[in-house]
Amino acid sequence: MRNAFVASLLISIATGVFAQSVPRLMRMADERYLNDQYEVAIEFYKKVVGLDENNHLARFRLGECFNRTLQYEKAKDVFVQLSNTPNQEYRARSMYSYASLLKQESRFEEADSIYSFLISIPEAEPYLVELSRKQREGCQLALRQKKADRGFTVSPMDEVNSRFHDFGAVINPSNDYLVFATTRNLSGTQYEDLQYEGLLPDLVAFENRGNDRWRIASSDQRFSDLNSKWAEGAGSFTKDGQSFYFSSCQGDSASCLILVSYLESERWSTPVPLNAYINEVGSENKHPSISATGDTLFFSSNRTGGFGGSDIWMSLKGLEKESWTPAINMGGVINTPENEITPYYSSAFEGLLFSSDGHVGYGGYDLYAAKGESFFEPEIYNLGDPFNSTWDDTYFAISDTVGFLATNREDHEILNIHGFPVSNERLFLSLLISGESLIDSRLASKFKDIMSLDLVTFRVEDYAGYDLFEPIKPSKPRPNILEDGVSSGVSTEIAFEKIFFSYGSSILRPESKAALNSLSKQLSNKAIESINILAFTDSIGPIKANLKLSENRGRSVKQHLVSLGIDSTSINVLPRGELPSEGNNDHWFKRILKRRVEIIVKADQSTEFEKAAPFIIRKTAKIDDIANAIGVTVKQLRDWNGEINNILHSGETIRIMESEVKDTPLNWLVGEDDLPLFVSSGSG
Repeated sequence: MRNAFVASLLISIATGVFAQSVPRLMRMADERYLNDQYEVAIEFYKKVVGLDENNHLARFRLGECFNRTLQYEKAKDVFVQLSNTPNQEYRARSMYSYASLLKQESRFEEADSIYSFLISIPEAEPYLVELSRKQREGCQLALRQKKADRGFTVSPMDEVNSRFHDFGAVINPSNDYLVFATTRNLSGTQYEDLQYEGLLPDLVAFENRGNDRWRIASSDQRFSDLNSKWAEGAGSFTKDGQSFYFSSCQGDSASCLILVSYLESERWSTPVPLNAYINEVGSENKHPSISATGDTLFFSSNRTGGFGGSDIWMSLKGLEKESWTPAINMGGVINTPENEITPYYSSAFEGLLFSSDGHVGYGGYDLYAAKGESFFEPEIYNLGDPFNSTWDDTYFAISDTVGFLATNREDHEILNIHGFPVSNERLFLSLLISGESLIDSRLASKFKDIMSLDLVTFRVEDYAGYDLFEPIKPSKPRPNILEDGVSSGVSTEIAFEKIFFSYGSSILRPESKAALNSLSKQLSNKAIESINILAFTDSIGPIKANLKLSENRGRSVKQHLVSLGIDSTSINVLPRGELPSEGNNDHWFKRILKRRVEIIVKADQSTEFEKAAPFIIRKTAKIDDIANAIGVTVKQLRDWNGEINNILHSGETIRIMESEVKDTPLNWLVGEDDLPLFVSSGSG
């Protein structure tokens, strides 16, 4: 009787422990997962799965943790089990992850068959179906190019590589030294990265001793004066070798800036950060590539206003030294919702080469070329074998007669420098995307708008947040994975309405004030991290004047929000100057939409805004007629737009709440998403 009582008591205690342990363990596991502490998260998820084998979320995230810590066989085992478990929400995503791991191992036929099956199952989400179609295209691309000997060779540079990360190689034109970033132990002080048992990267220079024999340079042109205790990343020299642009990430916030140093009396000067148009507040800015003429800078950044993840941006130099203009996003053909990094601009070829995990590719990061009449409407080419593998291939660069890239294809973990011969840069790159390669590697644009699944991420060291290679992960909404309705604490960027301005003006219009008043009310009692105000103009008038006008527009919005009680320190004005015109599609309706401010709020992912849709008045109309056509009262229309006039004229804007917008646009209104190809002429 006593034994039965003890057994009953133990069962009762175990049941109580189980009920309390699983939610608590999940919260602890998810917290570490969302902070990229995958090794620690693994132990918590294992305990959860041991207590509750039907916790499919824990099993799926356990597989993801194995994947991101390079334990690929364990990851495959988890994903196979989930793929074979019917009637659970992670089945399709597990199939996708398993197929991606097979693709990573060059098992293209098997991966293709799984992607094909995934597309056909009813529970697969639409974005997952589209991603699977993209991955199938990548499998077919790899199979086509695998059959052909293209005549190119890529070989590891064993004389300079170490058992640590080595990446971003370029030649210093002033002395032909090979300069790159490395996590090996150099002279001087470097902080450790305890998570991966390595050091943060520093810059190093190697000199060629002949017959491909290299050693660390011993002359004055070393980089000890540029290296800090934190992370310095790969850079780019001007054609004369007198200026060097590179990245540096310092401090716990991993604030990555682009700096410049000048060669003075055979020593590199103290590096100076570039201006705020390059190093925009609240963003990571890395991977600079300077053009041969020294007047155009390409770099990667996760700043607000991009397509997601890290994008490639471009800035032009002004008349004064290092007077860089507001950066321009390279557009939705080059950039995707995932990550574009490590740009290299070939002045000889007049094309941009970069690395991406968002275009059709072999797996991981692949190298691509963008070539066309316009940066905003280029053709995109996958560089193919042997430049790309199923692993991560990055940091493409050409220096005179030799080219470089960084890849972890050898051991699937450590980045090493690979080299390839180049007889003539223009001819080399032309041949690379010509002939059969043109047919096999040119990418279909239908995939350019695919959403990021955020399942497959860069698999090498992230330097505990200070890295110069892995881009900052996209600020995208994540599902609330914690139980009992507890917020995960993950913030995301949420777009509010666009605020429009009159030509040449920074004065807020009545409908703009009404929109900002609405935003202020909706933000009351909400915890926000920041409000970014991106300000633009059209392309009419001098560039310098338009830059100042965009700044004034942003300040007008900030001042109004501050007057409504919002903390000024949380508001960042980011003047962007002119919005470039694409092709010949610059009519007066388009110019009206360019005279704007975009408001991006960084807040808890559960925050949603009630917003209005902007419409342009195509022809003169009475406010009464507009209200009647929409089916609302004039008072409602005035509540949405403030003290607007009774008669609205061509070119003015009006706010209509999204819930009231009809499927068929009103014949005297034109919305932002349904601009006509041809409209009547008018003044910009």
